[in-house]
Amino acid sequence: MSLIDKVLNTPELTNQPPVLVDIGASGAIHFRWKKIAKYAVCIAFDPDDRKYGYIVKENDNYRKLYVFNCVVADTSSDGQPFYLTQSPYCSSFLVPRTEDLKPYAFADKFEVERETRLMTRTIPEVLQELNIGYIDWFKTDSQGLDLRIFQSLDDKMARDIKIAEFEPGIMHAYHGEDKLHAVLRHMDNLPFFLSEITVKGPNRISQEQLKSISSSPFMQKLLAASHRETAGWGEMVYLNNFDARAHRSQRDLLLGWVIATLNEEHGLALQIASQGAEQYKTPIFEELRRGSVKNIRRSLWKLRFMSHVWRKLF
Repeated sequence: MSLIDKVLNTPELTNQPPVLVDIGASGAIHFRWKKIAKYAVCIAFDPDDRKYGYIVKENDNYRKLYVFNCVVADTSSDGQPFYLTQSPYCSSFLVPRTEDLKPYAFADKFEVERETRLMTRTIPEVLQELNIGYIDWFKTDSQGLDLRIFQSLDDKMARDIKIAEFEPGIMHAYHGEDKLHAVLRHMDNLPFFLSEITVKGPNRISQEQLKSISSSPFMQKLLAASHRETAGWGEMVYLNNFDARAHRSQRDLLLGWVIATLNEEHGLALQIASQGAEQYKTPIFEELRRGSVKNIRRSLWKLRFMSHVWRKLF
């Protein structure tokens, strides 16, 4: 049994399992959750035309999986306008900025094919219905609403989250969307640090330009894919900084160590293990501390230091 499995089998985490919230779930298990999913409760959202409610699914991936038949927003409603675009991955409650998108090769994906109305619920309402009072891992990709959904949580619940993932826009894609700079500004006032940001984006060459170069749709796709990508959106991973001045339960420190370790933030994991050893004097935290030191030493073999050596030499 690995050290992570050992921690997740402690009474603190079997009696109060990790809670994962997945907004904008793609259907596949999130790659970061694979090692903890079977110990965790997952709350996912799969909008359709049925009434409010949820399905408890038997699932080999999770300890328990709740699938809600609605869309998450910052306010609840029986029917809110929803814009179905050519690509389902671009559909949103927000209207696409078609004029601003014209210079990009993927502009047609945002063309609104029809408007419908979808029921919405807030995360606090869903948690209350399930009689769950906390979130450990918050993940959202809501096509423009990431920040306002996070802001719908009360302050204590938000501050106690161990890890939060957002995918806000940088470019102008939707009217009134939550942009990356707004997420940075908001999270700057909470006990989190930005552990990771991956900037992705489209090719800034228009369909008209591509057609003027070649009449072949296949060649147009090749030309677009060969064109450099611009900064369109960011995949952001925030980790709680586990400020030692804030009292943490033994359960939260154990899970915090697991999450920090899974995200290769071994310095944070060492900090959390040391906090636990000092506050609770239980042997497991000393074991976690040794495990983090081992992980830090092991990371030496990934040769990340070579970039520093290269800059010094050349």
